[in-house]
Amino acid sequence: MFDKAKKPFYLRYWKRGAAALAVILIVVTAVWWLNRPAAVVFNPDNLSKEDAATFFSGLNVTSDVPQGESRNLNGVQWFKAYEQDKAALWFDPKSGQIAIEDKNSGIMWRSNPDSAALAKDTTKGLWRTHLESPIVLSYLNAEGTQIKDTNLKDIPTTVKWHNITDGVAMMYVVEELGFQFYVSYRLENNQLIARIPEQGILETKKSMLLELNLLPFMGAALNGADGYLLVPDGPGGLIRFNKEDLDLMNAYNQPVYGQDLSIPADTPATRRTPVSYPVFGINSGQAGFVAVIEEGAARANVVATPAGISTQFNEAHAKFVYRRFYSQPTGLTSSILSYEKTMPYEAVSVRYMFLDQANADYVGMAQAYRDYLMKHRKVERLDSKTGQSPLQLQFVIGAGESTPLGENTRIATTFKQVEEIVQRLIGQGVTNIEVGLSGWQNGGDPGNLPKRFPIEEKAGGEEGLRKLIAELRSKGIRVSLNDRLDTASNSRSNGFTPGSDGIQSIIGTPLTYKNAADETIYLISPVRNAEKYVPDLIEKWKKTGLASANLVNMGTRLNSDFHPSRKISRQESISYSIRMTDTVRQALGNVKVSGGFDYLLSHVDHMFDFPFEYNFDLIVDEQVPFYPIAVHGLVPYSSGPANLREDQAVQFLREIEYGAVPNFTLTYEDSRMLKRTSYENIFSSQYEVLEQQIIDEYEALSKTGVRNSFIIGHRKLAEGVYETEYENGRKIRVNYTNAPYQGKGFSIEPMFYQVAKEGER
Repeated sequence: MFDKAKKPFYLRYWKRGAAALAVILIVVTAVWWLNRPAAVVFNPDNLSKEDAATFFSGLNVTSDVPQGESRNLNGVQWFKAYEQDKAALWFDPKSGQIAIEDKNSGIMWRSNPDSAALAKDTTKGLWRTHLESPIVLSYLNAEGTQIKDTNLKDIPTTVKWHNITDGVAMMYVVEELGFQFYVSYRLENNQLIARIPEQGILETKKSMLLELNLLPFMGAALNGADGYLLVPDGPGGLIRFNKEDLDLMNAYNQPVYGQDLSIPADTPATRRTPVSYPVFGINSGQAGFVAVIEEGAARANVVATPAGISTQFNEAHAKFVYRRFYSQPTGLTSSILSYEKTMPYEAVSVRYMFLDQANADYVGMAQAYRDYLMKHRKVERLDSKTGQSPLQLQFVIGAGESTPLGENTRIATTFKQVEEIVQRLIGQGVTNIEVGLSGWQNGGDPGNLPKRFPIEEKAGGEEGLRKLIAELRSKGIRVSLNDRLDTASNSRSNGFTPGSDGIQSIIGTPLTYKNAADETIYLISPVRNAEKYVPDLIEKWKKTGLASANLVNMGTRLNSDFHPSRKISRQESISYSIRMTDTVRQALGNVKVSGGFDYLLSHVDHMFDFPFEYNFDLIVDEQVPFYPIAVHGLVPYSSGPANLREDQAVQFLREIEYGAVPNFTLTYEDSRMLKRTSYENIFSSQYEVLEQQIIDEYEALSKTGVRNSFIIGHRKLAEGVYETEYENGRKIRVNYTNAPYQGKGFSIEPMFYQVAKEGER
């Protein structure tokens, strides 16, 4: 199948005679030869197949009947593996299935539907056997010609087990394919942790594992109840049970932390809000659970399928991708579909937190996730003594513009003008603000990144920046420099070399993208960034008196690097993102990031471009503020710039409803001067035009008074009318309709909001 999947490569060149064309072709061919597939050398993983083989050979597992407490469930003898105060872990040593018993309610959360539920399902064939397997997988056959799906029921599988601390572990041996899987199941604080360790997968034959679905039918439920699946789409999405018109819908199946750009996709790219948090859940109507992908999230997809698409069950689970497909060039104008040859040895795990009926809605799920973040990710709640979060004002200083006479720097705001604008706002009572500066570097944006200094003289230079920082600090206003640490401009004088400093894709080429001005931008290797660029940058920042930085894109991009001398996975790339963020924070005292990737929550002081809009997939029925509920009171967050909203009224109300801090991108000059620069998408930013809107939104922010409070409730009062409840007793209600809403003891004007203090209606 692979030799038929071809994709053209495009080559731009000038036709100036046969001789010039020949020279170009020779050069291009030489470049391709140096980067041909055989030249892509993979570093050996920390662990190897031999290590995995040693691990499996050392396991003391058995197929014997377990001793101890047992019970008969639908004609099958199950055995208790471990018990805590509220939950007990049971397992079937023959099928390898497991179940969690809620000791209060008596509910059995089974890894697979029981026989009574299966009897109601009319599914036939492979999907029918999927329903009875704790693992569903896809693999490439031994000949490398066909992708197949299977499970531990469809192909004969030997199950062995042994007791472990707090639970049981099982080894699944699929002899026909040469696959062995080791999965541990443990109870921790009445929560289930299903884990495959680093050496927990072994391939003994030529078949190659592609994807593994772990406990794909855990808690799966038939239609009938008023339940739903929770997916991490934008701020949160619900896929309701009993869906109809499924003919045009596919299951929800999205990668956590977005696409890995180092793997050229074999399908057209689409613009999506990436999944920022590795969470999914099921509300079955009577109870529910929320699950967090703890390890291996960077190679995981969240999958959610309503009843009627594949089976008659509603299910949500984590799928781990072990080998990915990509377009591999075979010449100047052709490519084939290829795949990763090596399998990573990285642990994967999913934690299931079970919820009773009173706490099983998306609010209860978000609160459970918040508790998880505080306990296991060490995210601390905001200081209760701190006042309302500051209004965020981001100023565009300058940007490069290509002209027939060369590069010209367009200055939209000088440092002196930033100070002037802030002084005007202070004079009108807007005092609680923070200031960010973009395009401050030499040449504006993108300038000569990663070379940034000297600071752009037309904006005021280093002396002007020093004065601005000192002047605003005297008024209690923090200044941040906005910086894209991960990018380099297409310049010969910036000290950046794509071959040694840039991220290398799996096909051996530097990873690039086009900015809004159609300029080629390179992505810097996280390894080189942490070792070479960031330490020097921080020292220069400190000399200006800077006390904060906004790391743009740090929370929206996550890529692996296939450079032969420093290959890192996406999971390893996470550690570099955290390392750089922590380094900046420790040096300056404050750090912000753009994007909402959850692994940064305990390392930052503010998040911009927090996911507030879902992706409008047909499969998702309703957007809910799951992620804002979980994060509010832990880390302040903002949506996109208020002045660039697509729908001013609706998106303003959304920010009020979700507890966001308003954020503006501003210029002193008319934004039209930036139309041929990387900021050409900023259609309205001039302060003179936006002054009143800034004041109005600042006053709205000040009235809410909920910065440090956790969200404890969220509900729909009527179609288009919502209420968010905070632990300090305040309730914020928004009305998205064109008619007034009359509640019990309160009313809300059309397209407006209302704040009720503690004790008020």
